[in-house]
Amino acid sequence: MMLFAVYVFTANISCVKHEGYYDYVNTESIYNGTAIDYFKSKAGTYDSLLFVLDMLPEYKDLIAAGDVTIFAPTNASFHLAMTNLNLVRQSQGKPSLRLNELDLVHLDTLVSKYIVQGRQTTEQMLYVDGLEVNTVKNELTMHAQRIKQDASGYVGGGLVTVYYTDKKGSEFEILWVRSATQAVNIQTNDAVVHVLANGHEFGFGEFLTRMNK
Repeated sequence: MMLFAVYVFTANISCVKHEGYYDYVNTESIYNGTAIDYFKSKAGTYDSLLFVLDMLPEYKDLIAAGDVTIFAPTNASFHLAMTNLNLVRQSQGKPSLRLNELDLVHLDTLVSKYIVQGRQTTEQMLYVDGLEVNTVKNELTMHAQRIKQDASGYVGGGLVTVYYTDKKGSEFEILWVRSATQAVNIQTNDAVVHVLANGHEFGFGEFLTRMNK
């Protein structure tokens, strides 16, 4: 059983404006192994994601089948979601929950938002309006957009930010919830991995309402 420490985060990060990566400097752009192996190799970063995938093994099979892209939430994303959930539950006189006590049906729905069809690198996200992508399960429509800022004295040479967005089934951007990436284009044997910013709260704003039953 995995226990979770309480972390307090002060920022709401449905949208993060200044996190990203400098183009083509990722020193781990190619990993000779599976995506799951890659996550396992980064102890202390993806433990919560791996734990959830063990709870929902169908997703491991979908990843192993290949030709997918994973927008990977880090431990911090799960800690933030769990902390906010338990703060609300405590204020309501309800007992705190651990990750292994969450509703599996709702957890399945939330995890599905992070694994999409096809190997989608930032090269596919260069469209002015970004790129619509479909999840491998539930056929949810998500959105990915690469935004490149100009560095001083060097046009097109600045910070690259990729926004990954839950469209919430709507064409109205005001309803969308998005997160920035902190690393992109990690190529494994069976998937492309983009790592979401630590400030991203797992669930794209749905974790609390789905899990606080």
